[in-house]
Amino acid sequence: MGCDISILSKHNLNITTVETLAIDLADRLNLNIDYGYFASANYDALLGVDYDNEFIELGTILKTNAEARYFLVDDNYQKKLLYQKFGDSLFDMIDYWGSLRSEVPDEAAKLEEKREISLAYFSLYSVEHTTAEGYLTVHDEILMNDLYYYSRWWSFCKTIQTTEKFDDGYFQDFRKLVMKSTLALGGDKAYFVNDQCRHLAGVGGGNEIYYNWQELEDFIHSREILEVISISKTLLEPAYKEEVSRKKDSHLAFFDDFRDI
Repeated sequence: MGCDISILSKHNLNITTVETLAIDLADRLNLNIDYGYFASANYDALLGVDYDNEFIELGTILKTNAEARYFLVDDNYQKKLLYQKFGDSLFDMIDYWGSLRSEVPDEAAKLEEKREISLAYFSLYSVEHTTAEGYLTVHDEILMNDLYYYSRWWSFCKTIQTTEKFDDGYFQDFRKLVMKSTLALGGDKAYFVNDQCRHLAGVGGGNEIYYNWQELEDFIHSREILEVISISKTLLEPAYKEEVSRKKDSHLAFFDDFRDI
């Protein structure tokens, strides 16, 4: 099965608006950022605007010495505008729910939609034909950090379990990049999980949006089958490294507190 690494960490970014977040990210990571949202024709009519399905740029942050350029998108921007305009009555409007629905959903679905709008969902991703790479997803307290690529999930497990590539500059450079961005954005450790791990019930695949940081850590460590391995400990303690090498890779998740770097 093709599985990828999801890197989750805490943040203390200013997520008040897409603009405040763009300024904060640009300052901390030294990035050029165009920020805004994608317009949906479905919502345009309710908002009284006339856009195509297109990116609406709200502003640009340029850093003097930065080369990488990114888009920052507030995925809930138009929904938040609509809720500000209509309040709870928004969810009784059939036009809000799209052309494929013939009636509004039940009360439980309305409450869930209201909750979804209140959650932070920002996406930072690279602009083509620039030095930018990867992407970052920002929720209320949690980041999914995919700015840097190492390998697919099973190769990552093998690297840590066999330690045969621990002295490889590529692996250590990857860890240092993750450490630098994690610390810069307000975290002190990063979790590495399989994005399709059935033991995590969608965490790593999007469901992390529903947790605060403490809840996420508690959830990852509470999984009965899952074994959460310390990457730095495998480098610092030979006996622990030997123990990790014998574990079943399909039952693993990892965290890195960068103690050995």
